Amino acid sequence: MPIRIDYALAETSQNLRRNSFMSLASVMVVAVSLYLVGGVLLGRFAIDRFLDLQTEQLEVQVFLANDVSDDERDSLRGDLQQMPEVATVVYESKQEAFQRFKQLFRDQPGIVENTEADALPESFRVKLRDPEKFEIVSDRLEGRPGIEEIRDYRTLLRQFFGVINDIGRIGLVLVLLLSAAAAMIIGTTIRLAIFARRKEIGIMKLVGASNWFIRIPFMLEGLVHGVVGTAVAVGLLIATRPLFVRAAENIQFLNVTVSVTEILTYGAWLLVGGVLLGIFGSLVGLRRFLEV
Repeated sequence: MPIRIDYALAETSQNLRRNSFMSLASVMVVAVSLYLVGGVLLGRFAIDRFLDLQTEQLEVQVFLANDVSDDERDSLRGDLQQMPEVATVVYESKQEAFQRFKQLFRDQPGIVENTEADALPESFRVKLRDPEKFEIVSDRLEGRPGIEEIRDYRTLLRQFFGVINDIGRIGLVLVLLLSAAAAMIIGTTIRLAIFARRKEIGIMKLVGASNWFIRIPFMLEGLVHGVVGTAVAVGLLIATRPLFVRAAENIQFLNVTVSVTEILTYGAWLLVGGVLLGIFGSLVGLRRFLEV
């Protein structure tokens, strides 16, 4: 018996109306699962982009000792400028360092009031052509007179984002668990629809209906659950985007954000996931409860 599109759509619509409560539950579980998936993917994308940007802009700071002489300072400046790995060298005096310190901690006047310019070291702020070449520059300067410390903030950044990655892995586990729950609920909804129409399905088999003729409406039902759940998830991502952007802005050094366009781009992948989730859930229900 050939499959008629109008029949399949009509049966799908009827199944959705008959099991409206379970269908709503399926859609909401799919939406929550894909919302978390989208949040994890977008968060990882934004953090990776921020880390790449910070790595490109990363400066190496060569802090000078308090007793550094003019000759030592000038010699260091000349050697840094001649290194092929170095793009720019900027000298920062104690007073200039203090002005930058006050700007960084302008919202914490107590710290600024208890700090004097002489407490901050003068330094060279070195921009490398390739931030990965930090060790080469550091080795050449190690042990030079007049240097107190050579600092590269890349390690600190990577440690921080390592914690973020660990949190992302926990989120991924939760996403997988919720996705499994969504597939189970979709399968349960399909099973209920099959049970309600078990006599009708038996008659259809007796008159020669093929397996796929019976299965297609139920698979379309699962597909609808996945697509609608995806639409809800993308809508939630767009609606809650300002909340996460404002939260990130409150952390001075963490400037991560995603645009609505990027959410919609990832939404296309979420749609694929929603479709697969809906079809998989329906197939689970059909396999176990439709003996055809």
